[in-house]
Amino acid sequence: MKKAGLLKKTRASWDALNAYVATLTEAQLTQPTDAAGWTVKDHLIHLAVWEDGVWALLNHQNRREQMGVDEAAWKRWDFDEINGIIQRTHKDKSWVQVEQERHMIHDRFVAQIDSMTDADLERPMRDFNPQSTSDNPVKQTIIGDAYSHYDEHLPWIKAIVEGGD
Repeated sequence: MKKAGLLKKTRASWDALNAYVATLTEAQLTQPTDAAGWTVKDHLIHLAVWEDGVWALLNHQNRREQMGVDEAAWKRWDFDEINGIIQRTHKDKSWVQVEQERHMIHDRFVAQIDSMTDADLERPMRDFNPQSTSDNPVKQTIIGDAYSHYDEHLPWIKAIVEGGD
């Protein structure tokens, strides 16, 4: 996938997510929870924090530190544990704070991708993270924390609002 396609899919999924979120009341965003105890607000800040981690990676910064995850948990690479840390870190933020933060993070994330070339997106992960030995193109990580991630969470968000898990 070329940069233009990546940005187009990211924009379309982001817009679909936000179109749904815009229909919700603050109570729907902050009160009902899923089986794990997450609100819609928790899911939305989760998406933003993972985007922010990729932004840091693309800027040769420490992804784990940007996301606020301790080194031991990161080394275990247990997503439930990492995601639990993210949820606990941000759960007390207001909806207004989360909304402002996620839009700022997303705008910066998209601007970073837009500044890259198609060749940059094909570069291996190890070019961005000196601790990595991965030859996988960095665009795979971007996709995983951009449109693919939004599309994964939207049904879960809808289930919270509709009263199901």
